[in-house]
Amino acid sequence: MALNYQAADPIILGSGELYLGTVTNPEAATETEIEAALKNIGAIESGATLTYKPTIKEVKSANRGTIMRFVSDEEVKFDCGILTWKIDNLALLAPAAVSTDATTGTKTVKIGNKGMLPVNYLRFIHTKKDGSGTLIVNISKAQNTSGFKFSFEKDNPLSVGYEFEALSDANGNLVEIIETFVD
Repeated sequence: MALNYQAADPIILGSGELYLGTVTNPEAATETEIEAALKNIGAIESGATLTYKPTIKEVKSANRGTIMRFVSDEEVKFDCGILTWKIDNLALLAPAAVSTDATTGTKTVKIGNKGMLPVNYLRFIHTKKDGSGTLIVNISKAQNTSGFKFSFEKDNPLSVGYEFEALSDANGNLVEIIETFVD
């Protein structure tokens, strides 16, 4: 038997750009409305990670062993560290209020309000190093579920960890992965 081998795809290396924003009804929103709501969050440290974790249930027969497996629950997480600093972005991570006082030149974020976690539209775009296209990760309903931590270290830049978990959309989808390519 002759086996057909798949032609080599480009090797995926590097990071990308993270965009977050509030989209009122992501299932019905147009691409133009989504793009208008998204803002680039900043420079990413050490890349990003998308994790899909299913919970598997098994159906076992007393005399035949395992005869079926199915997915009973799914979890999608996206995480990365952001190096560039903009205090407003903390309101995308936690229930928070942002206020600006132009007369004193101060901006204040107050966290600890015990409210609903913000729901963000998350888009991550990785451009392939060889210029042959992009990989796009869309999570239409993402929430930061791990809080955040600041480490002020002498010789390392401050990095804010962003870890989001997906909520399913009206159709049950958690994540959309799109590859674009140039022939």
